[in-house]
Amino acid sequence: MERNLPLECACKSFEEDLVLYYYGEMNDTERGRVERHLSNCAACGRFIGDLRRLLPQMANSEAFAPSFWDSYYRQTMAKLARREQKESWWRDLLAPARVWMLPAFGTAAVAVLAIALVFNKGDSQRFSDRSMGAIPQEILADANQLEFFKTMDMLEALSKLEEQVDQNPEPKPERSSRLDGMQANA
Repeated sequence: MERNLPLECACKSFEEDLVLYYYGEMNDTERGRVERHLSNCAACGRFIGDLRRLLPQMANSEAFAPSFWDSYYRQTMAKLARREQKESWWRDLLAPARVWMLPAFGTAAVAVLAIALVFNKGDSQRFSDRSMGAIPQEILADANQLEFFKTMDMLEALSKLEEQVDQNPEPKPERSSRLDGMQANA
C-alpha cells in the first residue's frame, strides 16, 4: 500500500543528521548515535523510510525524446516569427529616424544651452544682487568682519610661505670674481 502522505516529522534535533545518515555522509560515531536514536524513536524511523521511498523517485527525471526537442525548437521559432510580424506599424515608420535622432537632439540641446549662456551673460549681476537683497542683514557679516577674515587668510598664507622658505632655503647667487674686480675699480 503506497502512502501519499507528506513526510513524517522527525525530531528537530535529529532531522539534519537523518538526511546525512540516509546519504551515508557521517563518521562511525555519529552513525552509531543516529542508529541508537532510530531504535528508540518510531517517528524518525518513519522519516528515514519516507526518505528511502521518495528521494529515489525525485532523482529519476524523465528523458525527452529528440523529437520533442525538435518540435519545441520549431514552435519557439514560429512564435518568434509571429511576434516579429505583429510589431507595430509605427516602429517601421520611426526606424529610419532612429539613426539621426540622437545626434539631432544632442545638437539642439547644445545650441539651446549656448544661446542661453550668451543672452544671460550680462544679467549675472542682476541675479546676484537680487539674491543678496533676499538675505536678512542679521545673517550677513559686516564689512569689518569680512576684512578681518581676509587679513587672517593672508597671514595664514604668509606663515605657510615662511615655512616653505625655512625648509628649502634658496642658495644665494655667487658673485663672480670679475664682478668684484669691476666694483673695486669703480
